[in-house]
Amino acid sequence: MLRAVSSIGKETDSMKCYQVPPMVAPDRLREFVQSCDRDLQERMKRVARELAELPALQLLGLTGPSCAGKTTAAKEMTSYLEEHGHRVHVISIDDFYYDKEYLHQRAEEDPNIEIDYDSEDTIDVSLLAQKTEQLLAGRITVLPRFDFEQGIRTVGKTVEPKAGDVFLFEGIQILYPKVRSILSGTSYRSVYIAPQSAIEVGGERFEPNELRRMRRVVRDFRYRATDPAFTFYLWQSVRANEEKNIFPYARFCDLQIDSTMPYEVGMLKPYLEELLPKIPDADPCAEVATEILKKLAGVEAVSADYRLPNSLYKEFI
Repeated sequence: MLRAVSSIGKETDSMKCYQVPPMVAPDRLREFVQSCDRDLQERMKRVARELAELPALQLLGLTGPSCAGKTTAAKEMTSYLEEHGHRVHVISIDDFYYDKEYLHQRAEEDPNIEIDYDSEDTIDVSLLAQKTEQLLAGRITVLPRFDFEQGIRTVGKTVEPKAGDVFLFEGIQILYPKVRSILSGTSYRSVYIAPQSAIEVGGERFEPNELRRMRRVVRDFRYRATDPAFTFYLWQSVRANEEKNIFPYARFCDLQIDSTMPYEVGMLKPYLEELLPKIPDADPCAEVATEILKKLAGVEAVSADYRLPNSLYKEFI
């Protein structure tokens, strides 16, 4: 049974949807935002507690669709596991991306390949297997790091494994068959995080996939130097890949976390209202951008200053 986060944002079991009033007094709004942050943190701690009690945990996979909150979940679970005697190394599967130049060249050489940054073929699986084998063997391992602004893979951190270490692999690609085969085993557990509840506010309903798309528009502009039009363009392949390689396998994860934040539509609103009008009218995604702006019209803006320091929304704003 789902429960109410507060008297402001209530989660209904039958609809799996948060009901949020369009206007809230400022003092109550700050309290509401922080109560939502604390609620999610507690859910993450419960998951971490289950993991910490496992006697032979060595590999941990943290996955979910795009803009689900994986980075925050990784930090929260790492903190909890370390408090309980585990040394945790967080490894992003994103750092194993091929260079963008290589992906463009591959698409130019093969007319059957489209430019795409989310499917299994964008990951250097051979390198991932090599580095995982080194870590499990206790050998000093130099990991890659992907520079999103330049679109290239560079040299990342060096890990010196010790007995009892936990290697937390984080990324949407955890569920891909080739990646799963590398990480599988008796010492492996997986956690799936994603917005799984809708939000009703201002007379409009925002579904989980809509929430993630709005999150991604803001995040990609602020942290990955990507304009909204290109994010909309990529979203088509993102969603196609999720339906093929993510959602069908999510149920096989050992633990799950719902990362819908009841306040998030209001918090994203000011940024979306700044970014989306810049999309040219002739752009194919202009109509979608206009529809989003219309849905946001009756929503009260929520200040990002209300967040707790370790809020999930630090990932996006």
